[in-house]
Amino acid sequence: MAVEVIFNVFLGLLIVFYLYQAMQLPNIEDTVDILGASGFPQIIGVLALLVLVFISIRTVRENKAVQISMFNLRLPEGRLLLVNICLLASYIVLLSILGFAVSTLLYLFIAPTSFGYNKWRMLTVFAVVGSVVLVSIFGSVFYVPLPRGIGLFRELSYLIY
Repeated sequence: MAVEVIFNVFLGLLIVFYLYQAMQLPNIEDTVDILGASGFPQIIGVLALLVLVFISIRTVRENKAVQISMFNLRLPEGRLLLVNICLLASYIVLLSILGFAVSTLLYLFIAPTSFGYNKWRMLTVFAVVGSVVLVSIFGSVFYVPLPRGIGLFRELSYLIY
């Protein structure tokens, strides 16, 4: 129980820091937005704090340790969690090397296999369609500057987005 309470206190401090940063957003007077720039982030922060308080109260009242099988590396769930954390970390590293399009294609193909999905044709279609949709939405529609990669991958990314 003590670990959960310490974690909740740490998470509460992070949420308070988030709320402080949200309150620093400038408010523009000439808009029709009732909440202003900081309104929605403040609502999310307050709701997060309320949920955290309810969870903390329940944890203290029950007064028993919570067993989470995902954190036990001896169980399959724990190993699966570790594999997926490593996959996500390698995706983030590869973003700057291979670029968004290629890294996302690889991640969308490899990540489902870690869960045991092995229909290769459907997995290939999912990875290609998912990458095309994400690149076209963020790169072409919203004009979000996506990582382009280095070398040949950078040149290829200019052809795509």
